[in-house]
Amino acid sequence: MALINQRIKGYTFTDFIGAGGFGSVYKAIKEGNTFAIKVFREDYILQEYKHSGENNRIQREIDIMKTVNHPSLIKYVDDFKGEDLSVPSYFLVMEFAEGETLQKIIKNKGLTSEAQIVSIFKNILEGIKGLHQVRGDDETKGIIHRDLKPENIIVNGEQVKILDYGISKVIDYTTLTSTGNFLGSPLYSSPEQITDSKNIDKRSDLYTLGIIFYEMLTSKVPYVFNSLPELIDKIKNESPIPPRKYFADITNKFENIIFKLLEKNPYQRYLNIDELITIFNSKDAVLKRYYDTTPKFVLRLWNDGSVLEEYLKTSDETIFVEFPAIHQFQQKKLLGLIQGHQFSRIIDPETVRFAYDTYTDRKGLMQLPYCPPTFEVITPSYLNTYKKQQDYVKLVIDEEAKLGADIFVSPYHYTHNTNVLPTYKQNPVEQWFDLDIKLLKESIDYKNSVPEYADKKLYAGICINSSSLTDQQYKNDLLNYYSAHECDGYIVYADGIDRNSSAIVLFHYIDTLLNLQRFTGRPVIAGRLNSLGLGLISLGLVGFSAGAARFESFSEDLHKEAGVGYNLYERYYFPELLGTVSIEKKRPTRLNQISNVLGACHCRYCNGKSAEDVINAQNNKLHYIYSVNKEVEQIKNVSNKPSYFLGRINQAISNYQKLTAVYKRDEYKHLFVWKEVFEKMC
Repeated sequence: MALINQRIKGYTFTDFIGAGGFGSVYKAIKEGNTFAIKVFREDYILQEYKHSGENNRIQREIDIMKTVNHPSLIKYVDDFKGEDLSVPSYFLVMEFAEGETLQKIIKNKGLTSEAQIVSIFKNILEGIKGLHQVRGDDETKGIIHRDLKPENIIVNGEQVKILDYGISKVIDYTTLTSTGNFLGSPLYSSPEQITDSKNIDKRSDLYTLGIIFYEMLTSKVPYVFNSLPELIDKIKNESPIPPRKYFADITNKFENIIFKLLEKNPYQRYLNIDELITIFNSKDAVLKRYYDTTPKFVLRLWNDGSVLEEYLKTSDETIFVEFPAIHQFQQKKLLGLIQGHQFSRIIDPETVRFAYDTYTDRKGLMQLPYCPPTFEVITPSYLNTYKKQQDYVKLVIDEEAKLGADIFVSPYHYTHNTNVLPTYKQNPVEQWFDLDIKLLKESIDYKNSVPEYADKKLYAGICINSSSLTDQQYKNDLLNYYSAHECDGYIVYADGIDRNSSAIVLFHYIDTLLNLQRFTGRPVIAGRLNSLGLGLISLGLVGFSAGAARFESFSEDLHKEAGVGYNLYERYYFPELLGTVSIEKKRPTRLNQISNVLGACHCRYCNGKSAEDVINAQNNKLHYIYSVNKEVEQIKNVSNKPSYFLGRINQAISNYQKLTAVYKRDEYKHLFVWKEVFEKMC
């Protein structure tokens, strides 16, 4: 189609600029102003208008793109259809940018100093920041460029204009995708974009920025390849060639920035463009965090009012507590106590329970404002509209606020719920996972919309099957999706983490939690965990929660059962055995047997007392709270924390071996599993 010297919609086409995969670009004049016009062929754009009319996805996306206004981003100013031309086409008009493409500058060795490179790259970063901040259609918190590359960046001096943002998504809406064509430029595409271009987030652009910065500094690309399949394989599976191989003088800071941007998994990159800019502009490569990462034990409460009253008499430190919302109706005194200044409160909304019909047997659950209607349970299909999801989130967060939460927890559910069975068309794990991610996003938005909640933190509630973490894809998905959203931390409940856990499951559970904290910089709390939590703290995890000698593991079966009968035993904590042991309340013979070998406890609550008084429920809880908090303090003061905990495991095994009259090896086999895992992690 010949357009030179033609006048269409007031634009006179004067010069041909170039051709791309989806059309051509021309220079045009209108009313004395110069523009660039991208012309798309009929099969890419107009089919959508024929199928869906004027109010279609492409038009909505272009209308959003036209709202972008940033000095480093090209301005889209107009669009129109040319259906009466010899070749029906679609025209997208943008401002004309003077200068050369970054691609041409790199090729011609036009980047002559690191200072020049840094200045240009900073302007590119600011442009992408502006793009990511635009409110989109389905990308509600920004536009993803999707096809960022040096060819799409015009440089004039040190100023830049970024072109073609959003174009790939517009094309993605067309019939082109049904042909199997890849959208984007493979060399600059992230691993996840190559795998599934429709399901990426803004961190895909961060990967591309890493390639561009690499190329600006070295005039090379991070992979050597002879074919497209070889390139794709290397992008997905091989580490990039270190930039220092091509540019010996690269600073360690810049090389590390590139390495982090080019991580294969989005969760391993920077969280967002703001974090990258902060790092880039800092004098060193360390970003200050504003999260409380002090190691801590979080006490999960149950009927502990008198225990805490007694504990407060001799303790002035902050007590971190997890209060289940169900307890507010029968334990009002306890609720009033923890609302004092000495407590830091996490409110567990216990939404996980509403996915099981047994919740109707618990009066307290039925009284919660977000309890489903009579004869209903929470399922992904029950919360199947965004309005229902928003209403649900509002009820949950407001209830937590009413109970005095310092840390909100987003509604969460057990993703491997066995009550919802898979079918040919239904994958319940995927549906639960997707629902909880959506509820987290809604929780963040709602919390940020309420001025009274500004000083509150919001943690993502995560409830998973621990065995699923042995699947690397599931593990990566969990890390990628949860790290993508700007919550303040995470509390993770995992079914199957107990004394029967295998070494493989335990390793991947610990590794997942540590990676979630390491790559987000946000605190992670391991929910409902036994004294293994001390080991996680020694490895760097912020903390764990457990009840006072109870609630030491999470199990889906707990929510399937209607109730729990009277327990004839107390579980008494022995630091020397690195765990609690079952002691009969009326005849604490085992307590005496162990104490005769290992020595009696001399803590402030047990010293000098008879076995019957030691095992008394209140005293037992006081002993547990005191002992575990003391151990956390000990770990804080140790230099080589992982080795310290490994030594504790070995000592506990040795102590059990002294108790052959009381315990068989099978009863402490979990310690050998712990030892195997911690030896690997140390």
